Amino acid sequence: MKTIIVCTDFSQEAENATHYAASMAKENKYRIILFNLQTISIHALNAQASADFFYTQTLKNQKKLEHKATKLNALYAIETGYHLASGNFIEELENCIQIHKCDFLVMGMAEKTLEQKLLGNSVTRAIHRIKKPILIIPAHIEYTGIRKILFAYDTHKSMTWSAMNDIYYFINEFNAEVEVFNVSESLKDFAEVIHDIDLNSGYDLNDIKYSFKMIQSIEVIKAIEEEIRLTNPDLLTMVPYKYNLVESLFHRSKTAIMAYKNKVPLLSIPLNID
Repeated sequence: MKTIIVCTDFSQEAENATHYAASMAKENKYRIILFNLQTISIHALNAQASADFFYTQTLKNQKKLEHKATKLNALYAIETGYHLASGNFIEELENCIQIHKCDFLVMGMAEKTLEQKLLGNSVTRAIHRIKKPILIIPAHIEYTGIRKILFAYDTHKSMTWSAMNDIYYFINEFNAEVEVFNVSESLKDFAEVIHDIDLNSGYDLNDIKYSFKMIQSIEVIKAIEEEIRLTNPDLLTMVPYKYNLVESLFHRSKTAIMAYKNKVPLLSIPLNID
């Protein structure tokens, strides 16, 4: 049985993502672990609150998580659990993944704010640091199945066997058709796309429903958004590239940008390269 970790802070977007994940879990017989990072208000810290206060808050948060897990179990007839943590978000999430042997994560994405644009948020941090697939759900999306996948593929970044394996897992699990979509400044890269997909997949492409589409453009994000509008996929899949320090000064992650702007669920697949 596969295990999904659903990150929740009980916000509207997190609640929506939780029910999306629960519907998916019911269809595919997954197990859900609700992950919550406990935070203490700055006012309590400034007031030097007692140990009893922190203990009471922990019990309160634990009961809230337990109640949510029990409710999901009753509503969707799925196996549920929870994991309450405190400390650094990425470190605690990685610990949760190890303890519960997570297969992939689900996170909700709120509307883009100026603060998020300048500083990023927990979703964008997880995209670039967590070595598991992350399914990012826009606040307004409900689960209706995954029948069509748009895979935005970049020929200029290194692809790994493990990343392709994760992508093909979703294709096969949901019996979905996939469009491999590439935006390039030159259409001469078409042969390279075919070669890379075939070389790294480990699958027989004859066993899945797929199509290839390449367009010539320097505006990658706009091209992906237009393809989403034209094809109406249930899922967009991207593999974020890990820029080094110098590259990060000149490039913004296209996956992170699409996580903010996306109108459909986004599956971020890690390269798993250290």
